[in-house]
Amino acid sequence: MNFKEIEELLDKFYEGSTTLTEEQQLRNFFTNESVPPHLSEHAELFRHLVNSGKEELPDPEFENRFLAEIEKTALIHVVIKRNQVLFLSSIAAGLLLLAGTIFTFRHDVFLRSTKNNVAPEIAYQQAKNALAMLSVNLNIGLDQALKLGDFQKGLKEVQKLQAFQKGIDQLNKFSKFYQYQQIIINPGDQPRP
Repeated sequence: MNFKEIEELLDKFYEGSTTLTEEQQLRNFFTNESVPPHLSEHAELFRHLVNSGKEELPDPEFENRFLAEIEKTALIHVVIKRNQVLFLSSIAAGLLLLAGTIFTFRHDVFLRSTKNNVAPEIAYQQAKNALAMLSVNLNIGLDQALKLGDFQKGLKEVQKLQAFQKGIDQLNKFSKFYQYQQIIINPGDQPRP
């Protein structure tokens, strides 16, 4: 196996997308062959991975204590309610704007028709103009409502973030391992509860 293939496998390994056979190839390369200097920093990790499966813990209760410490850690749950509030408030604002526009035009048309006795042709033309203006404003409002489809796409992206949060939670569990690294390395040096 050439060094280019090894470097590609290392990239995949650190991205978390290697298969078991590819990981075994990496372990074999770093433990059996002479490792070039530019890859030597990775060799210790793979040697450790090979040797770590052979180790036994001297304390049988270590795993129970370790898991109990992890369980004590409080998890933070992210609740996405802000987007729901923004969505509902934007709908309410649009309805209020529409009701205000209709009320204003209806009120103005009613006042004009009672003050001035206008010819039916002029009244027809004014009503036609008012309805055309209402139609234009309504179409503008509908264009804004169509943008809610983009908002739905954004909500789907937020749901992806929730899945990302699950991954972060899993990483937090793994990071607890490093907090208890001294217990793992030197279990005899730690005070027992």
